Amino acid sequence: MLILICFIVGFCLGYYIRGQKQSAPQRAIQNQPPQRSHVQRLYSKSQHRSDSDRIRDLNQLSTHQAAFLRLLKQTFFNYEVSIKQQRFFILDQDKMPLAIFEYRDGTQSFKAMDYEDGIPVYTYKALISSEALQQDLEMLLQQRPSH
Repeated sequence: MLILICFIVGFCLGYYIRGQKQSAPQRAIQNQPPQRSHVQRLYSKSQHRSDSDRIRDLNQLSTHQAAFLRLLKQTFFNYEVSIKQQRFFILDQDKMPLAIFEYRDGTQSFKAMDYEDGIPVYTYKALISSEALQQDLEMLLQQRPSH
């Protein structure tokens, strides 16, 4: 009888201890993106993962943004113009961004410039003439050393 009671008590203690070990909080595995260099981050800013992403970004442009894209392509004819998240990237021959242009619809003309990761970001509100873009091109060429 004593053996049976010890066996039952041992079974209950083992079950209780096993339950406590499993209920301990498990460390959550965090999926962190791999550390990328500055050049890799700049490159990934302007590149799409697939052609469908590129086409989706093109289809999301408003009529004024499409006109702004045509002005950019006419002004920066030696460079490639890429669109990602409604931002226009001017790319050099190595597909690295030289400048970022943003266009916002509005009634009053507005132009601002800022820097993001060492790249100039030009923000335009309302349609601005191609002379303003030509000035930005000249300023970019002055800042960028020739290869």
